[in-house]
Amino acid sequence: MVLTKIAWRSIWRSKLRSAVVIFAIASGLLGGLFSSAWMNGMAMQRVKNTFTYEIGHIQLHHPEFSENMDIKKTLLNIQEKISGIEKSEGVLGVTERIRITGMAATANKNLGVNVVGVAPETEKKVFELYQKIDSASGNFFENDRKNAIVISRALATELNAKLKSKIVLTFQDFNGEITGAAFKVVGIFKTDNNPWDKMHVFVKNKDLRRIIELPENQSHEIVVLLDDYERALLKAQEFQVKYPDTKVEDWAEISPYLSLMSGYMDTMMGLFMAIILGALGFGIVNTMLMVVLERTRELGMLMAIGMTKRRVFVMIMLETIFLALIGAVLGEILSMLFINHFGKVGIDLSSMAEGMESVGYSAITYPMLEGYRYVQITVLVIITGILASVYPALKALKLHPAEAIRSI
Repeated sequence: MVLTKIAWRSIWRSKLRSAVVIFAIASGLLGGLFSSAWMNGMAMQRVKNTFTYEIGHIQLHHPEFSENMDIKKTLLNIQEKISGIEKSEGVLGVTERIRITGMAATANKNLGVNVVGVAPETEKKVFELYQKIDSASGNFFENDRKNAIVISRALATELNAKLKSKIVLTFQDFNGEITGAAFKVVGIFKTDNNPWDKMHVFVKNKDLRRIIELPENQSHEIVVLLDDYERALLKAQEFQVKYPDTKVEDWAEISPYLSLMSGYMDTMMGLFMAIILGALGFGIVNTMLMVVLERTRELGMLMAIGMTKRRVFVMIMLETIFLALIGAVLGEILSMLFINHFGKVGIDLSSMAEGMESVGYSAITYPMLEGYRYVQITVLVIITGILASVYPALKALKLHPAEAIRSI
């Protein structure tokens, strides 16, 4: 207790020097935590967008469908499978899709696209693509219009199409014959992933089923949305056992990039903070060495009147830990304020929107950092303080009381 009081008072003897060290630690942590939160927010936003607009959490296909999207590799007894999956715990939504590749053409241009036949009502329970169509850009199949199509703004620009434009889709039917039909644009969406936008068009599955002559109660894909994406692997294994004639994949298997991104962000944050804490550690060592050298006579007197070397060592260590902790707490409080503020209003990078959206990232990012990260940082700062105090404390132990008292 006495050593704690001495250590606490000692760090405030030179208020300016202590303030500089505390500011250095706080500003370093602020920069490190905010940068990590920014990168983490971008990554999590990309993951969420992929779930809500592109792949869902779990997909079921014919075991051979993914090889080349063969139109004949369909799932049978679709309605029975959907009913069974809907009853499973943790399932928020299930939808079926017909997926084929084809050509989209207007009078100006034609492009290869993935044609997705959807059931609008169940599609909205799994995907939020309909929310990416603003009021001036139509709707997501709200009318029962025959041969309606929803395309992206990126594709509309390429094809020079707009609302009510006609787009001719050409593809192979279920019997292997080349067929096609004209569709009228009823909605134009825009997500943050331009390459994906340009490659996908959406039509109603009943229209597509009729055109390609696909038998009833068959589809190419079932997509499942869960209440917790982290349970996807366990649920996928459960569905695989229940439906052995299908290939069931969770999001990590469908898009390994997302799984890699999660691990990569943890590694990057750890490396980033290690560099910052390492630099701060060297700064603390230099400061505490100055403290020891300035207090040579005082430390000599303390040892001369009976303070053991162990207590001197602990005193120097406590001073270092107090400096590190004060800086850490201040830095974390500032970080929380900045991260919470920009987590609500976002960081607008509209000037780089085209470049970011070309790789699937939003122009407006929202920093976020999990609560347990602050606990981790506090522990790491304490460890850094302890390690940084060892050399200055050992330097103090080498002092001889008589020589230290004589030196001024």
